Amino acid sequence: MQKNQDNSSNKLSYIDALRGYAVLGVIMIHTNQYGQSSNKLLNIINNGKMGVQLFFVASAFTLFLSFNNRLGREKSPIRNFFIRRFFRIAPMYYLIGIGYYLLQNGLKGGYWTDNEPISIGNIISNFFFVHGINPYWINSLVPGGWSITVEMSFYAILPFLFSKIKNINQAVTFFLISIFLKAFLHILIKSLPFFDPTQHLWTEFIYLYFPSQLPVFALGIIMYFIINDSHSIISGKSLLLLSLIFILHLTGFSLLNPHIMFAIGFVMLGVAFSRYQAIAFVNPIITYIGKISFSMYLVHFAILYWLTVFHFSDFVQNGLINYSIRFFITILGTVLASTLTYNFIELPFQEIGKKLIKRWDNK
Repeated sequence: MQKNQDNSSNKLSYIDALRGYAVLGVIMIHTNQYGQSSNKLLNIINNGKMGVQLFFVASAFTLFLSFNNRLGREKSPIRNFFIRRFFRIAPMYYLIGIGYYLLQNGLKGGYWTDNEPISIGNIISNFFFVHGINPYWINSLVPGGWSITVEMSFYAILPFLFSKIKNINQAVTFFLISIFLKAFLHILIKSLPFFDPTQHLWTEFIYLYFPSQLPVFALGIIMYFIINDSHSIISGKSLLLLSLIFILHLTGFSLLNPHIMFAIGFVMLGVAFSRYQAIAFVNPIITYIGKISFSMYLVHFAILYWLTVFHFSDFVQNGLINYSIRFFITILGTVLASTLTYNFIELPFQEIGKKLIKRWDNK
């Protein structure tokens, strides 16, 4: 596979930029939930939740890229992949995600637990990143924790996917399979006796859980081949199938939910950034935010919580001004706190993972 020169590690700043925009989008919608807001920007603000899909697209892209780069250079690339992923995600999730939010919120339940207290099973499932199997656990202990279990589920199958998907047409095939799998499981779950269509929690669950997000990761893999394989040509067969999917979508028989449509747009944005990195969109500020974005994702909920505790969420009578000030303060506080967690939690534990890999490879 021939690689574009722009894909060397020192020229992947646009991926950090994508992560930066992703976390800003997530913070944008959550800032709107803590105080007065403006209806004028409500549609834009609410779509900030699609920042998670931008994370997933960037994740699939970078994981395929790094797996390809290390495959011929390491003795045990699959083992090393899981070590790196664990030390990249788990320490921060355990300390800040589970540890801090248990201290902040205690065991009190809420919407996601049907107002029942947080159970021991819920806590254990979060430690093993399998809380995505239960609609009452998927997002109840750690704010935004649903995306972490989805991400870890993708890690679990990535080595298999990498061994099977070797070109863009196979990536398109996987995308189509994931679309139909999502639709089939959606119908199956809605037919189960314990599924309650009147309970909003269940409808949210079948949007949040892994099979619903799998097509988004598939699109990130397609982006990988578009950017990294100069010979990527989509076959007529693949184009025909994609065309039929879009025609069905336009006629009302939609297999492409809004989060998948957004992900398609994010792929186009990523390809554009890989070829043209305008300073207005890819710059040191947004790339730094992207670099610490995992910390920011977990930390910003705490910043918003304490702003509310100290009655520092509304300032004037104008909702738009309130939201703007609150958003700026939240970004500033989150960047400062996340700089600390990134340097004192994320990086040190990543170094531990690297040392383990080096020690076991030397054996």
